[in-house]
Amino acid sequence: MAVCSASLAEVPLSIAASGHATVPVKIEGKGEFQFVLDTGAEGSALYSPFEQQHDIPLRAETTQLQGQTGAAAVRLADLPPLLLDGVKVEKVVAVVLDPRADGIPLAGIVGLDVFGGSLLDFDLAHGRARLLPSGAAIEGFRAGMAIAAGSTTGGLLTFPVRIGNAQAIAVLDTGARKTRINWRLGRILGLDRVDLGKGEVIQGATNMPVETSVAIVKNVSFGGVKLETAPVLVADLPVFELLGVADRPAIIFGMDWLSNVRMAVDFPLKRIWFSKARS
Repeated sequence: MAVCSASLAEVPLSIAASGHATVPVKIEGKGEFQFVLDTGAEGSALYSPFEQQHDIPLRAETTQLQGQTGAAAVRLADLPPLLLDGVKVEKVVAVVLDPRADGIPLAGIVGLDVFGGSLLDFDLAHGRARLLPSGAAIEGFRAGMAIAAGSTTGGLLTFPVRIGNAQAIAVLDTGARKTRINWRLGRILGLDRVDLGKGEVIQGATNMPVETSVAIVKNVSFGGVKLETAPVLVADLPVFELLGVADRPAIIFGMDWLSNVRMAVDFPLKRIWFSKARS
């Protein structure tokens, strides 16, 4: 259950050593820790051994976690009340992930179970984020500027993106450091695996490696924002099938495309705003 404070301000949006966008989250009785702010996660998670270091109780049972690169059985933890920018959330059940493959000690991930009832103002260029009540007016964005979002299997938000003359469906995922496209879209854009460089290996939450190709795409537009060029990783990740978008040109819209873009997302109303960040 989420309870909004009457006085919401903002929290710093930092870039962790892993490259993820993190925010300070207070865990009642434990302290304040940096968690990845992940619009592509239905639920929250802890990276082991955080739960051991802070005496977070684990449940006896396991559950199956579907990550971007595959599925794995994981433990569950009952978290004390969480506080993120004036929003207090009780009875959060987090999955416990194995230590990150890159060895970087992040505390965990906050997902839609924490902020999915709010309006998120995500301003990566200025290093700040804030949560507002759904339906609130937000300076710099008019109601008529909003994109009407769709949703995937699992409830993640989607919106249209155009690359050149190709139209694609994008899944909003601030937990993805780099934007990924499937090969269905790659072929429409004229990409050939033989001609592309080798991209990074994606591990995902379940640490199951998937190799990618890397490309630069041109003339990207979404919600009134235009990018002349933008980097992408190309791979038919299992997550495309999981989210129900594998049968069409699809994008996992990551944080790199937001580096100079301000975004606001009203999750309950399924509305998204984008604008070029102002200096």
